[in-house]
Amino acid sequence: VEQNTAAYAAGLREGDVIEEVNRQPLTDAEQAVALSEKLKDEKSILLRIWSKGGSHYLVVDESKVG
Repeated sequence: VEQNTAAYAAGLREGDVIEEVNRQPLTDAEQAVALSEKLKDEKSILLRIWSKGGSHYLVVDESKVG
């Protein structure tokens, strides 16, 4: 996760597992990539992340990254 991105600003880090995108469960990385392509014009995206032994939500807000 590059430091100058909205995902990094939201708290996404290397090793985190994305479980859902906008409340749509993911089964594999290819599905995550395909869904992110569909949502590329969205200003904010809700992610459910598995990190450090637990799940939590992050909002990736593109409008907050300059």
